Amino acid sequence: MKFKSIKLYEENGQRVSRMIEQTLNDLAPGDIVIQSQYAAVNYKDARAVTGIGKVLSNLPAVPGVEVAGLVVESSHPQFKLGDVVTVQGGREFGMRRDGAYSEYVRVPGSWAAHVPEDTDPFESVAMGLAAYTSALAVDELLLRGVKPEHGPILVTGGTGGSSSFAIDMLAGLGYQVVASTGKKESESEYLTSIGAAEVIGRDEIAGGDKFLEEQRWAGVIDAVGGKPLDAALRSTKQRGVVCAFGNAAGETFNTAIYPFILRAVSLVGINGNHPVPTRGDVWTRMQKGGDLRPRHIHKIAYTIAFDDLKTHCDKLIQSGVRGRAVVQF
Repeated sequence: MKFKSIKLYEENGQRVSRMIEQTLNDLAPGDIVIQSQYAAVNYKDARAVTGIGKVLSNLPAVPGVEVAGLVVESSHPQFKLGDVVTVQGGREFGMRRDGAYSEYVRVPGSWAAHVPEDTDPFESVAMGLAAYTSALAVDELLLRGVKPEHGPILVTGGTGGSSSFAIDMLAGLGYQVVASTGKKESESEYLTSIGAAEVIGRDEIAGGDKFLEEQRWAGVIDAVGGKPLDAALRSTKQRGVVCAFGNAAGETFNTAIYPFILRAVSLVGINGNHPVPTRGDVWTRMQKGGDLRPRHIHKIAYTIAFDDLKTHCDKLIQSGVRGRAVVQF
């Protein structure tokens, strides 16, 4: 049996991805084989597919860090034929060995988790790492005592998948959400439809370039890094909390010490790259009936064809997409 996969190669010092045909014998080792139904497209995945950066460390390899589908072979005691499962997160899948962008995937059963009976595989992957990472950030604000009455919460990179889910969750908890985006004119309607009370341009986060600006944000969820993160820190309120997990606007940033020593602002790093079996309470609270359940999954997430994945990744790198794309095999 032959099936399609996207595989990343290194040629003449460049990383190049191609759609190829494989057989089960070509797949990485493991004790379950999954017939892929859905795979998510993260910024990290787009970097891998387009050959930007070194997301995958061992080439050639199949990119993609999240997949859901049907078990078609299993020697693992927890999984039987026909089970609906998902593989998401961790430091191996789609990073150090073959990942999700293949019509069939083989993995160790310890990496997989059953998709809950009341959740379809599309929703599981549509939320996936993007919504889980945002849920961790929202939970961090809650744990550190940031309440709706303390003031607005800024979410940067508003039209991205993680940011869209953060807006959705925060609004559902009663917070006033201000979404920042570089596409204010074209995307304000979308952002307000998923919960933003106000939409501002990325250059409106802080009023100027002083070490400290007007105190505006009780909390911040930053998905882009770089200059927007610096601006957010300088305009965060006394004892505000800034949660950071993205780098689309830059992997480094320059800021002053004053937000920390004069306003006691906290900067918290968020790492959501956890396999589903280890996600615990926050992942459970994202399921139906939980307080962190996104209300607009089907506005934020949408399907694309496997054959269109490379084109979509090019657009994602150029900030030409909104929300969360999910490959439908």
